Amino acid sequence: MKKALTLLGLVIFALACTNTGPVASDESKLSKTSDSSEIKNISKVNPEDSLNIILKAEPNNVRALLMRARINYNQGDQREAIFDLQRLKEIDSLNPEMLVLMGDIQMLKNQSRAAKNSWELCAKVDPSAIDCRLKLGQMYASINEHEKALRYLDEVLKIDEYNAPAYFYKGIVIRNFKQDTALALNYFQKAIELKQDYFEALDMMGVSLAAMGDTLAPYYYKRILDIDQNRPDIYYKLGVYYRSQNEINKAIEAYTKSTQIDPKMSDSYYNLGVIFIDLKEYGDARNYFSQAINAQPRNNYKAFYGRAYSFEMMGDVLNAEKDYRKSLEQLPMYKPAMEGLARLKK
Repeated sequence: MKKALTLLGLVIFALACTNTGPVASDESKLSKTSDSSEIKNISKVNPEDSLNIILKAEPNNVRALLMRARINYNQGDQREAIFDLQRLKEIDSLNPEMLVLMGDIQMLKNQSRAAKNSWELCAKVDPSAIDCRLKLGQMYASINEHEKALRYLDEVLKIDEYNAPAYFYKGIVIRNFKQDTALALNYFQKAIELKQDYFEALDMMGVSLAAMGDTLAPYYYKRILDIDQNRPDIYYKLGVYYRSQNEINKAIEAYTKSTQIDPKMSDSYYNLGVIFIDLKEYGDARNYFSQAINAQPRNNYKAFYGRAYSFEMMGDVLNAEKDYRKSLEQLPMYKPAMEGLARLKK
């Protein structure tokens, strides 16, 4: 209720500051009747209902249309959001906020070219618009057009030198395009300094440092877990790091925690199975591979292979053969499974 009232206050403030042109006389009338029972009742309904009331009186109110479009977009109602955005386009086809939101919806509808055009128009008409430039930077980075990505991200930083996402995505581009991991890490760190709970940047620091074998990697993973303990993916990554450093007990602990949070973490079960294969504890390995298969029965040829190998090492030739064949059903030319079957025939 408090959140709704806060948003309602923003609605009323925004509308009070908005010049809606042709309907100015209606707005004036609405202001003069602010003590009416209809306006008093606005505080008793949700923000969307409040906006509906305002838009009934002022159909061309730009701020109200934008706010209602955003509410519908955030609620997953693209159809209603587009309806309001189309009305906005008729009123002001170059409204930057309308163009940003229209691009977001176009991306959801897999209309990436249309989204690009919307965001580029936004950047053209508004030299200070950050959102559309940031989205263009992300888009161009994702399709490996790195020079364009850097251009838009640098524009963002000229407008706002404290924009954490711009530093983060610039780091991504520098790492992928210029292969300069050290410089990329500086950008990731800058993003984290500006936004302490920037999960994506913390994760990327952890992944990048882990790939280098740097002992600081767990620090960044644990910072995420300090904020949100229910992250099975982060425990999984911790397990991968610890295993790479031959810290087996810590790896087992991290993988186990991952599966406790999410019993469908097939990769964690699989890696536990591999660890116990290395320890020659084949019964435990078999059980973990079975759990990996139960969590993900399809496209899990490695888990079937791992369980087959465990059976083979335990002398259970019949079940070993069954699982080697199941592995090959999922990936017909998987060489380790073919070699496993060949061993059983000797």
